Amino acid sequence: MSLRPTPAALQPSLGLTGLGVLAALPAAAQTPPATLALPELNVQAPTPPRYRADETPVVRMPTDVREAPQSITVVPRALIEERGATSLREALRNVTGISLAAGEGGFSGDNLTLRGFSARNDFFIDGIRDSAQYTRDPFFLDSVEVLKGPSSIMFGRGSTGGAINLTTRMPKQGNSGELTLTGMTPFGLRSTADVNLAAGDVAVRLNAMAHTQDQSGRTRVNNERWGVAPSATWGLGTNTQLSLHYLHQSEDNVPDFGVPFANGLPVPVSRGAFYGLNNLDRERTETDVVTATMRHRFADGISLRNTTRYGNYTRDIDATAPRLIGTVTPSTNLANVLVNRQPQVRNGVDTILQNQTELRVVANTGPVRHQIVAGLEAGRETAQLARFTTNARPAANLFAPDFYQPFTEIRTLNTNTETTAYTVGAFLVDQMQLGEYFEVLVGGRYDMFNAEYTQLAAATRVSTNFNRTDNMFSWRGALVFKPWTSVRTYFAAGTSFNPSAEALTLAANTANLDPERNRSFELGASWDVTQDLAIRGALFRIEKTNARTPDPTNGTLNVLDGEQRSDGFEVSAAGRITRDWNVIAGYTYIDGEITKSNNPAERGRQLLNTPRNTATLWTSYDLPYGVQLGGGLSYIDARYGNNTNTVRVPAYTRFDAALAWSVTEKVQLRVNALNLTDKRFYEGVYQGNVTPGAGRTFLFTVAARY
Repeated sequence: MSLRPTPAALQPSLGLTGLGVLAALPAAAQTPPATLALPELNVQAPTPPRYRADETPVVRMPTDVREAPQSITVVPRALIEERGATSLREALRNVTGISLAAGEGGFSGDNLTLRGFSARNDFFIDGIRDSAQYTRDPFFLDSVEVLKGPSSIMFGRGSTGGAINLTTRMPKQGNSGELTLTGMTPFGLRSTADVNLAAGDVAVRLNAMAHTQDQSGRTRVNNERWGVAPSATWGLGTNTQLSLHYLHQSEDNVPDFGVPFANGLPVPVSRGAFYGLNNLDRERTETDVVTATMRHRFADGISLRNTTRYGNYTRDIDATAPRLIGTVTPSTNLANVLVNRQPQVRNGVDTILQNQTELRVVANTGPVRHQIVAGLEAGRETAQLARFTTNARPAANLFAPDFYQPFTEIRTLNTNTETTAYTVGAFLVDQMQLGEYFEVLVGGRYDMFNAEYTQLAAATRVSTNFNRTDNMFSWRGALVFKPWTSVRTYFAAGTSFNPSAEALTLAANTANLDPERNRSFELGASWDVTQDLAIRGALFRIEKTNARTPDPTNGTLNVLDGEQRSDGFEVSAAGRITRDWNVIAGYTYIDGEITKSNNPAERGRQLLNTPRNTATLWTSYDLPYGVQLGGGLSYIDARYGNNTNTVRVPAYTRFDAALAWSVTEKVQLRVNALNLTDKRFYEGVYQGNVTPGAGRTFLFTVAARY
């Protein structure tokens, strides 16, 4: 009997699979040929600090983090895992100047403010916008970079307070794998996998995740999601390289809109008070992102990269926003107060198709060394959103809401909106080294942003249409002075813009407005205290010079007569104090104020959701016998849920701890305690409701690597 030969098209895949199986086998099961005895080599080098990521390239900039004249915080994968972060929001606890926001008007997913300004539309994956509404999971991430200050020169519209860029794990040389299994309290299970296989200059990688968790202290609130992120690279290590990456993530959650305010503060109910209804409150999302990247290196210091991405994001949410019924005063007996279960019912689809071309050049012109990045991008984004009204949900008792109260929902389509937006942008940045002590950065970007918006009222079948085109130029400049090799100081300035259709929506009161303009000034410095430990600091001011505010002659329209500013400073440290002692810490002070507004109640008030003081600390110590002890805190000052400062959320400090034991080089056990003291605190904040944070949570993880 003859065997049919393996088709040539399948041989590379089968070969990679075989290599992966061999790599996973115990050493004793792999019998090497005993043909030649080689001399034993003993190569030792110090391991790099786990929390210091100065060599991380800055997306759309010609330098790495160490050389960038800008405040940048990098959260590396090692830190995400040590702290037991199972969401991007948890990973961002390592960054100061950030506070979470709630889901305004039915918005869900990640939402936050950065240096005093909303960053809901300022999430990016490998430099391409990812502003859809879903809960980002770090299972496929190598790091999270938070770039602070206006960044339109890099990303186009938005990024007033900064931007959050997610760097994906891509195929690499060698065969490796990691599997984690986690159990959580009060109930939760999580599993992740990361497998990399390589053969020659071809490598593939698969990241996968499954997660279900009941939120500690929040009765009925549950989050479930799963995701996969396969990728492949051809030409690894060569001058020409092609990479493909796909991300899929599905969510099925019980959304949490928290508790209402009374007399300007969260109502004093139990942490577990939940005002949703059984079999009604639900949130589903589907995220699909496909990316193709081609890189070519022409010579040392000259490379070209082209990236094409298509993303499709669907969401369906039916949530309950609690609102008090009637007027509540300090003398009101809250036991008699009822809660209106306000429906938030939406479903929609967002898409993005974008292409970026980026040229990087390192060259000398006489005594000047240039690091240049130039780029061109074009894209199309769409947003479709259907809003529903429903029959009235039964009122709930403020202190004892009945989750199982009978109710049958009847939906009626209210409006259906569709937006199509086109973006074309071109940018150039040059960081020039002038001798030993000075560097100068100059850069500019031009953007054309067009949005076409249609809203159909279901009841009247009347269609409302708006069209807006904005052309904006953004710039950035910086002067760097290096008095010693271990010290860098800089002064930087730049601009950004916020068009009316920034979030892919328009309205009658904004459709005729030019973009809001922002400018930033930053004086900063960094000091490499040792080879392993760096300290950074910066003074900053961000000004929104023409904020939208009501027209004093026509309350149905807005005008660009407002002004807002954010003044502050920050200091941070990252690295290793001794061989076994790692630390990352930061503190930020922000004085955010509405300095000019046509609404007298807003003038002189603190910016929405902007705490004056934020601080974070995480430190770990490597003990003998493979034991690692870690702990830290995150502090968020009091902040307001609206621009008139009539609702306020108190400050809080959350403590976390971790204990890990490397049983062998390939097996580790880890216990994380989140909110160790079971602190009662509030996270997502908006003018009508506030979301309580999770209570004490334990995570028990076993990780196996090969």
